[in-house]
Amino acid sequence: MVSKWLGFVEALVVALVGVTIFTVIHIPLPWLIGSLVMVAVWSLSTQRELYWPFLFRKIAMILLGYLIGTSFTKETLIQMGDHIPSMVMVTALTVVFSLLLGVAFSKLTGLDLPSCMIGSVPGGLSQIMVLLDEAKGLNPTVITFLQTMRVMGIVIAVPIVTVYVIGSDPNGAASPGANGGEASAGWLELPIYTYILYPLIMVAGAWLFSRLRVPAALLLGPMVVTIALNVTEIPAPALPVSFIDLAQLFIGVHIGLQMKPRELPNWKKIMVYTLVTIVLLVLFGFGLGYGLAHLYELSYGTALLSTAPGGMVEMGLTAVAVGGDASVVTSYQLFRLLVIILLVPLFFKWLTKRYSDG
Repeated sequence: MVSKWLGFVEALVVALVGVTIFTVIHIPLPWLIGSLVMVAVWSLSTQRELYWPFLFRKIAMILLGYLIGTSFTKETLIQMGDHIPSMVMVTALTVVFSLLLGVAFSKLTGLDLPSCMIGSVPGGLSQIMVLLDEAKGLNPTVITFLQTMRVMGIVIAVPIVTVYVIGSDPNGAASPGANGGEASAGWLELPIYTYILYPLIMVAGAWLFSRLRVPAALLLGPMVVTIALNVTEIPAPALPVSFIDLAQLFIGVHIGLQMKPRELPNWKKIMVYTLVTIVLLVLFGFGLGYGLAHLYELSYGTALLSTAPGGMVEMGLTAVAVGGDASVVTSYQLFRLLVIILLVPLFFKWLTKRYSDG
């Protein structure tokens, strides 16, 4: 128990050092990217056993669910209906392209085809890993590695491109809670009991969605509850920026600790091929985002985050932090996640059965 908590303190210190360095050199999302990169590098280079409570990721998802929910209004919900055709097209193209990359990756590395294809599907890491319980004969190490590398690459690359190439403002007004003073003022206007009631309601929403086995329940439960508050015109103030930073730190460290390439055979060769597929996937997502921006007159930052093949949690958090439209981004990411959760398992059950029979 003592060694576990020493590992936690070490992870926290390493993460905060990363946050400090990335803040000083002006890298976007320092609390997310800085903690992620530094923890991953430290863990891989020292081979030390770091510890990060999974509870922190749950807290971060609930915070993010509330945060994204505050960006949805009656008007944005109505506008989302116009995006359904493009959601279908973007999802179909992204999934097909990802599966083709998985096929190519399997041929180049010699790893089994089903694991490479599942590892390449752009869903949330935790949701994709559920497929391991439903399909036999898969390699969890390969799937975890590919999913983690993709999320890490996109979480690092997309904000940097969005801020420095496209020019989105990481402190933009479109970001809910970007102004810590205004967010705090909003909470100060509420009765004192809401400081306890709102967290309880968010946790209840997460619990209910988990019981109903809804995908990404910890995120979607609080998000739906917050949207309901907005639609019924009950005050739902934006989170103070300190809470957003905390959520980024919790998620960043969690992702960084998933990076374990040494468990793979010939991992250096596999790492090179993985980086190539990530670059191709990111470029493909950027191409779709460019078209989406022109089709709906969206900002490039919002469009790219909507089509980026990252997880809904990571892209939603990035949208909030770089001043994108979190409601649009979350809608596209959520639509793709639901399609993957509902349809892709059927495909992979068929694929693994055929692969094992062959």
